[in-house]
Amino acid sequence: MWAWLILLLALGPAWRCWRSSGLRLTEWAGRTATHAYARIWHRCTIHGSHRIPRSGPVILIANHTCSADPAFLLASSPRPISFLLAEEYIRLPVISGILRFLRCVPVQRNGRDLAAMRSALQRLKAGGVLGIFPEGGLSNAGRGQPRRFKAGAVLLALRGGVPVLPVLILGGPQSRHVLDAWLLPSRRKTRIIFGAPVALSRNGERHGNRQYLERTMRQVMELLWSLSENAAD
Repeated sequence: MWAWLILLLALGPAWRCWRSSGLRLTEWAGRTATHAYARIWHRCTIHGSHRIPRSGPVILIANHTCSADPAFLLASSPRPISFLLAEEYIRLPVISGILRFLRCVPVQRNGRDLAAMRSALQRLKAGGVLGIFPEGGLSNAGRGQPRRFKAGAVLLALRGGVPVLPVLILGGPQSRHVLDAWLLPSRRKTRIIFGAPVALSRNGERHGNRQYLERTMRQVMELLWSLSENAAD
């Protein structure tokens, strides 16, 4: 009897939070669990005067420190984020359903996936948030300096006519090992630092100019890494 009463008292506030959120129960539960996981297990905190806008299309560009990075970004966002990720992850059991629910975009590793480009542009046209890790992998995890970014994110921003929001991830697992990153609590606090949104030039003649894309991507990378100066101790 007392156990049921305690359970009802505990569920009452959660029920009211869900009802006031305006979200479907599955979406609210998933978002709540992600926030709790990131903030408790990895001590995730958010820094910077800018945030993900509550409406309108935007591309998040972040460094890649571990396989749990998407959870950190989702915990800092008021909206769902569709991530670009290698197509083999979509086929993995258990997490494939979550990735499809988030409407993630599978990408072939050959760098010439036009279908992924079209799908990503459709997400942006619908007003969504697109998350991209331009380093393309975790080989640089834990080294403290992002490796050379790929220029595809800039091309998407130009073709979609949407701003780029740089996000720097510091601390946390900093591991290339999937299970370690997800299951072990972080020894160092995870810090998510947002920069100011960047509106890129929409000069149509430059969209296909490889040198222009790479130069712009380097500028975004430098801007992202400069956000470490805003990190709180």
